Amino acid sequence: MKHPAPVTRAIILVNVAVAVLDVLLTLNHPGEDSWIRHMLALSPANLLDGAWWEPFTYMWLHAPPVGFWVTHILFNMMTLSIFGKPVEARLGPRRFALLYGLGGLAAAGAFLGQAWWDSGRTIAGLHNAGQEIVGASGAVLAVVAAFAIYYPDARLFIFPFPFPVRAKKAVGFFIFLSVLFMFVPALSFIGHSAHIGGLLVGFFLARAWMRRSAQPPLLSSKIQKGVDEMTAALAVAELSESEFLKEVRELLGELGKGHWRPLTARERALLRRAHLLV
Repeated sequence: MKHPAPVTRAIILVNVAVAVLDVLLTLNHPGEDSWIRHMLALSPANLLDGAWWEPFTYMWLHAPPVGFWVTHILFNMMTLSIFGKPVEARLGPRRFALLYGLGGLAAAGAFLGQAWWDSGRTIAGLHNAGQEIVGASGAVLAVVAAFAIYYPDARLFIFPFPFPVRAKKAVGFFIFLSVLFMFVPALSFIGHSAHIGGLLVGFFLARAWMRRSAQPPLLSSKIQKGVDEMTAALAVAELSESEFLKEVRELLGELGKGHWRPLTARERALLRRAHLLV
């Protein structure tokens, strides 16, 4: 059976494969960077010395295989898995691949722009800059921004908020935080400028493509069912206890009279909240 989001799956598999290779290459050399890290990471100095490929390759590599690295790749790939499937179903594989790639390139450009500014706004200063960047965050956030354009009222649970947040508000809040954190020295190891670059490209590309295609392609039945189930679960979770009990009693009363029929997504969510359906 054909996978509903082949590009999303391929991107995740390649990122995981590169991470595993990076680990294997450093097993006998703890504390040292592997040759693949030297080759793929984006460094302003290397780029100026002729490593033209680095803006294309850095997004396939993540933090070194110590401490933070598992969180880095896990968070990026989980985010891509959640948001990539509905966005790819909406855009199609080719446009989705273009969105992801341009998001990564825009993130690289934003990072290089910040490095140039921080180094005194000269090429010589940029050549001496010691920063480097790795990770798919910019490209992934381009996909997240596109999701917010196409599904602005989708409600998301985002740590540390204990309540659902609409997608369009969540993306706006993340841009605000990224700009704010750019001026926090203790968080300089995170590529906040790259995050902003990816988000902006995703936003403008999705808006442009939405104008050209007023009638979006339908989600595949599998993805549509998942979106419906998530929406229903969020709606039921927001019900007060009295409203919830009222709807459950009415549903059980109808089913108890022998009115058997396929349950709707909302009815399944009600029964799950009541622990009557697994």
